[in-house]
Amino acid sequence: MGIEAARERDPAVNETPATPAENPAIPRSLAETAADWIVRRDGGELSPEEIRAFDAWRAEPAHRRAFERMEVLWGILDGEPAMSTEREAPRPAAENLERAPPQSALPSPRQRPHKRWAARGRSTAPRPRKHAIRTSAALAASLALVVLGTVQDWATWLQADYATAIGERKTVALEDGSTVELDSGSAIALDFSPARRGVRLLAGAAEFRVAPDRARPFTVAAAGGSATALGTVFAIRESGKHAEIVVTEHRVRVAGQGRSHVVGEGQRADFAADRLGPVEPAGSGATAWTRGRLVVVDRPLGEVVSEIARYRHGYIGVTGPAATMRVSGVYDLDHPLAAIDSIERSLGLASFRLSSRLIVLHR
Repeated sequence: MGIEAARERDPAVNETPATPAENPAIPRSLAETAADWIVRRDGGELSPEEIRAFDAWRAEPAHRRAFERMEVLWGILDGEPAMSTEREAPRPAAENLERAPPQSALPSPRQRPHKRWAARGRSTAPRPRKHAIRTSAALAASLALVVLGTVQDWATWLQADYATAIGERKTVALEDGSTVELDSGSAIALDFSPARRGVRLLAGAAEFRVAPDRARPFTVAAAGGSATALGTVFAIRESGKHAEIVVTEHRVRVAGQGRSHVVGEGQRADFAADRLGPVEPAGSGATAWTRGRLVVVDRPLGEVVSEIARYRHGYIGVTGPAATMRVSGVYDLDHPLAAIDSIERSLGLASFRLSSRLIVLHR
């Protein structure tokens, strides 16, 4: 979306997008602490001791920036109050949640009203303080993850030659005749030369259908390791600490930890700079994401929800004992909210929701 179109939808959009230096990433610990202060403040009156502690904490410039950016996210979510597990028709999602404004555009918390979240159909009076304290940890982690997931991607997307938005899948035709299917929130950078064909998987997942060319090896780098095609179709998912490869046709030579081995058709392996896992049979649904499906067989619910969450902006998570429940099923990744609703109903769970952008399942 261009700047003009963005301005029509959000008047706060500037002529020049913020750069990483203007809008620095929030360290995880600060984001969680800032979110916790917001929840404690909006959950009830703070004691004099708590107010002094908050003022002392916020006196640090880095702490103040973190708090103000979390205030912006809180305000965006506050536009659609919802704290209910009742079923209701989908509502418009908060605009531009995925883009935290530069610090210079952030309002001071003293310049905006401190709204209270209200349960659907209940009184709008502040909820008991005990309730706020009980939910602050989950909210703090959720808000922090929403922000951290949106402000730390600058370096990735600036390096990318091709990328997809959250919820988007796209097939890219490369100059050598190979094709790459990018999963939701994925990015690659190309390094082609007369002697080699190099691709870096910067984020997410991609399936590669490699055109034969014996004179120019096709190598994908991910998580510090690499995979070199031996005339093949394969998929790689990068998870930060390591990458997983699944081969669906022919073979791939995988390198990591100073070693290498060949992964054959129907097999998988994990790899990284300091890791080269064993070759194992790949599950039948290992590349189902290319068809918009997630196939699950006896996996912890926490893992399954994390997978589904890749396909929607905001935060979707599961907390407490529910995270370890074992589930099986086939879920439609093109409709992640419907998948989450189905899980909630079928397992008899409850959910905490702040608009459609922040959902926490629990028992």
